[in-house]
Amino acid sequence: MKVERLVAGLAADLKVAGQLLVEYNGDRIVVFWNDGEIRALNDVCIHRKRELSRGAILNGRIVCPGHQWSFDLTTGFCRERERFQPVYTVAIEDENVVVDYIPRPAE
Repeated sequence: MKVERLVAGLAADLKVAGQLLVEYNGDRIVVFWNDGEIRALNDVCIHRKRELSRGAILNGRIVCPGHQWSFDLTTGFCRERERFQPVYTVAIEDENVVVDYIPRPAE
């Protein structure tokens, strides 16, 4: 199966803003710059469908603004409910932030 690769934006913009959003096939993916690393998660919280891009990052976790579930930026794991938020492989290639559209399997 061919994986769609999405350009979310420029790496320089990500480093300044702290996040980028990319939409594809009705899905929103948020890319975060945190502690010198990039991470990508589905922007719509699995709990109450709130936008994680409006949340706060604390200790390597994004806290949902709706009901404060928090998700590990690397694995998507929510320790409050032992569930996973979809995460995506993301990289910087030729100054662009590139996201694989297919979510990674839960770890």
